[in-house]
Amino acid sequence: MQDLPHTPYHYAAHYFPSPLASFIGSIIKFPPEKPADSYADLVCTEEDKAKIYEILTTLESNGKLSLLVKKGYLQGLGAQINHVHPLKFLSSIVTHPQLRSCLVEVFGDYFKRNGFMDGLGPNLTREADKGKLDQYIEPFANEVGVPREHISKFFQSRDWEGLVRFFIS
Repeated sequence: MQDLPHTPYHYAAHYFPSPLASFIGSIIKFPPEKPADSYADLVCTEEDKAKIYEILTTLESNGKLSLLVKKGYLQGLGAQINHVHPLKFLSSIVTHPQLRSCLVEVFGDYFKRNGFMDGLGPNLTREADKGKLDQYIEPFANEVGVPREHISKFFQSRDWEGLVRFFIS
């Protein structure tokens, strides 16, 4: 997930599911769809969740060298889910028992943890900078089954690694 910043544009890879998707996706960008009015309107389809599953299980089950070989493949998958809001991305992981377990393993490895956070952290910060995070904290907390008070401090301090560690502890 490294080198996949969340931008306000959808990558072409989302629209052109072909072997050239990664290459095209890095060049051509589409304007965003209408912004979501509520957390419930944020998009994370079953297909998106399957790609998130593939990314996390690949990260968890492969070593550093293997991940370097699969970097292009993982970047392509990441480009295809670039439209997924980072809180929906995170909720799809922490509400899935197997993915939550994978996340524990990923966080146990410095290399993998940094790669994961290099993708998620900047995306959360960017959404916070745009003012598109605070409004979603309450429904996000409800979706992941924790009281808002338990996670608010992470949002206030922008401690995204602490937020993820909270969910895997």
